[in-house]
Amino acid sequence: MYTIGIDIGGTKIKFGMFDEQNKIVKVEVIKTPKEAVLETMIETISAMGNEGEIQGIGIATAGIIDIEKGVITSAANIPAFVNLPLKTSLEMEFHVPVMIANDANSAALAEGNEGVAKKVSNFISLTIGTGIGGGIIQDNKLVHGTSGFGGEAGHMVIVHNGRTCGCGRKGCWETYASGRALERMIQENPALASKKMQPKDLFLNYNSNDACKEIIDTFVDYLSVGILNLQYTMDPEMIVVGGGVIDSSDHWWHLLQEKITATSTIPINIRQAQLKNDASMIGAGYLTKK
Repeated sequence: MYTIGIDIGGTKIKFGMFDEQNKIVKVEVIKTPKEAVLETMIETISAMGNEGEIQGIGIATAGIIDIEKGVITSAANIPAFVNLPLKTSLEMEFHVPVMIANDANSAALAEGNEGVAKKVSNFISLTIGTGIGGGIIQDNKLVHGTSGFGGEAGHMVIVHNGRTCGCGRKGCWETYASGRALERMIQENPALASKKMQPKDLFLNYNSNDACKEIIDTFVDYLSVGILNLQYTMDPEMIVVGGGVIDSSDHWWHLLQEKITATSTIPINIRQAQLKNDASMIGAGYLTKK
């Protein structure tokens, strides 16, 4: 018997087939469809396993999700999926339970079951990429919250009346400590913008360019503020940091640790995520497991 874990992204969708020990036995990657979405999803899942072999389907996706209905209610990067009855349609087709969760929540499940937080029952997982996503695991269970917004740490306000976020609020954490924030800071510096620098270039030039150093130091300051807010609020056993920005962690992780050590008055265990690009797909494979 197998479980299917699906990670829906703006450009591609990853389908993983997992055995009863949740080991990956097959992976399919397709271009994210802009039409005939349900047909494409059903066709790809059907091609992965014979009828009767699949015992559950988990879907990790960006956007805002109605957990109970299993519907993506808002997602700028995958508009063709918005308001589609994914859960009910796939359950009717395959006659197995289907669960849909935010991709950052799924990444938290993955890290808790197979990653750096394995055997840790209470932790917070952060996914830092274009924005900041989060997942909360409490007593080994994913915290969805009353309306399904549990773990949306990126929209925690850290600057009163600060920069406008994509969500419409002002001062959200992800407007100051994400990949998009780094891109903005580059554009606001004419010298760096003229060189067409990318966020990764900031880290590479940290020791040789004062402007790059200033941006990275600012980024680390804001990142530490949000992390410490979460630690003081939830007091988890561990805070796991992953996402695309972690790929350059060799250049800034020590700065973050130094900042947190200097400004925290309580113990904090901060670790780098292990599962990287497969985290959401792996976590999706656990969504229907009891």
